Amino acid sequence: MGFNPRSLFQWLLVLSAACFVLNLLLLSGSHDIAAQAERNTLYLRHNVERASIQPATTSRAVAANTTRLSHEQRRDQVVDMMRWAWKGYEEHAFGFDALDVNRMEGTGLPGHDMAISLIDSLDTLYIMGLHEEFERAVEWTEANLAARFNERRPISIFETTIRILGGLLSAYNLSGRQTLLTLADDLGARLLRGLQTDTLPLSLVDLIDGTTSERSFIAEFTTVQLEFKYLSILTKEPSYYDTVEDVMDKVAELIERDYPAGVVPVQVDSVLPRPDQAGSGRRQLLRWIFSGKKETKYKTMYVTAVQGMMDKLVGRTKKSGLLFLGELEVDGTLTPKMDHLVCFIPGMLALGYMNGMPKSHMDLAQDLLETCWQMYDQMESKLAPEIAYFNTESSASDIRVSSNDAFNILRPETVESLMIMYRLTKDEKYRDRGAVILDAFERNCKLPEGGYSSVGLVDSPTAAKYFRPEMESFFMAETLKYLYLLFSDDAVVPLDTFVFNTEAHPFPIQHPQ
Repeated sequence: MGFNPRSLFQWLLVLSAACFVLNLLLLSGSHDIAAQAERNTLYLRHNVERASIQPATTSRAVAANTTRLSHEQRRDQVVDMMRWAWKGYEEHAFGFDALDVNRMEGTGLPGHDMAISLIDSLDTLYIMGLHEEFERAVEWTEANLAARFNERRPISIFETTIRILGGLLSAYNLSGRQTLLTLADDLGARLLRGLQTDTLPLSLVDLIDGTTSERSFIAEFTTVQLEFKYLSILTKEPSYYDTVEDVMDKVAELIERDYPAGVVPVQVDSVLPRPDQAGSGRRQLLRWIFSGKKETKYKTMYVTAVQGMMDKLVGRTKKSGLLFLGELEVDGTLTPKMDHLVCFIPGMLALGYMNGMPKSHMDLAQDLLETCWQMYDQMESKLAPEIAYFNTESSASDIRVSSNDAFNILRPETVESLMIMYRLTKDEKYRDRGAVILDAFERNCKLPEGGYSSVGLVDSPTAAKYFRPEMESFFMAETLKYLYLLFSDDAVVPLDTFVFNTEAHPFPIQHPQ
């Protein structure tokens, strides 16, 4: 069995938690777009006038000196941030994958630019009530996106599914624009060929002929369940559902056979070592999985994953006892290192608790989210590094940051977990912490002509702009959306009515008819 020789860091949680929580919440049933549109009117946004506030200035104080604004003012501040980010993109990079903040021009994948930032941002614009911007973006999409599907260069199945397919499906659900579903169906059929294999899928697919290439990460092809299952519901095409179920059956078999403790390698060989068993993958077309009312393979995988994390990946610092999830090396030692990406896990665990998981999962979520917050609060800029190391033997400090890792690319994971945790606990500290992060983005990352920049030197009082040239699409698609929801009432995209995919695109929970 092949694996990443550096570590066994990747958790089964990445695949099984996503599958359990998303399959649990996206309930089975038919989709009624008219009825859903009526619910969207009620749930997405309050019909109130927005207070007129000026964009945040670069002189805003940090930490204890942060101005205490009402949550309505904070919510409107996030809308202003979205306007500013979109202004930079629309004026300088419209129709490109991303805004190059160094040159203030469009940039993208050479030979196959898919306008990722535009599609990824559609539902954020809609949810925030920026309907003129939404209309211009949809008009471009309807006129131009289909031609991009016919470009030859292979693209990532994972990134294209969560960002483009997910963005189209969510925007269709919110707006009812049939052309968006038509585009999603076309793209989904092309991507699906990359998943229809007798082995575990590869990473890239050619949208024209369906050929695949390059070794993939397990988390890539196990995190696209929601998009294809929702597309199957909307189009009534069972092959979308069947194919991703078959992939998960193969993964479940692999884990049960080779990794029963719930911790799996970052990568495994595409060809399963026992093809006779792989060929007998159990095609469990059980729509009752979506109901969340019975025991499922997803729930079992999730529980195994969390237990594996608790048993093998949890560490604590010597000074303050901060909890982190480390990297498990091949020899069984735990490296006290954690990426910012890990900070989505507190929110995932909290959603699991909301849906019946034990309190120990919520306790782990709260402890881990405290560490994610400390990754921000202990930096002088109040922006977290990409990677942090934790002192388990020295009491000098809890967190160490290498100069190579002291950068921030506007990631969403911590604010996602803050939003979910606030909605479940109503503890105002989560909103207060989100406000500190919001102000740090404004102070350190805002650009004069529109847009926001990634930054380096986050351990300095003022971070250095232009660390990377791109303003990543997830800043508008995820980070700003989650900040907006953190400061909005629970009735705005409620967690018991919508479920978010990996890229923060909300899909309506499908209730049994």
